Amino acid sequence: MKKAGVIGAGVLATLFWGDVLLDFLITAVELLLETIELVVEHLLEAVLALTPYEAQAVTAWLGFGILMLFLLFAFKKLNGFFQRAKTDFPVWWQEQKERVQISWTSVGWQIALTGMLLMLLLLYI
Repeated sequence: MKKAGVIGAGVLATLFWGDVLLDFLITAVELLLETIELVVEHLLEAVLALTPYEAQAVTAWLGFGILMLFLLFAFKKLNGFFQRAKTDFPVWWQEQKERVQISWTSVGWQIALTGMLLMLLLLYI
């Protein structure tokens, strides 16, 4: 029950304060990256006796390399996700199509006409 309460609180917070939470998360990530950058620069200056300018350049290239590795990893994961979706989607679509065809046969013409008119009305509102 406690887990469901935490999940429910998280969903409510996201629904009502999503913009604030997103700004908070972006700020937290920026602060974390800035802190890591400063630590790496100071370590490079202390250990390798680099000048601040050289340490900044090395840190920038190191960050670029890490970003490229992260993007490569993310691309592989997304590609796998899309490949699975490409194979699973036709099966899901066929199941949904059959379900709609079965349920459509049980709907009378009066209800179908009313539904279509309501959808057209919603398009013009």
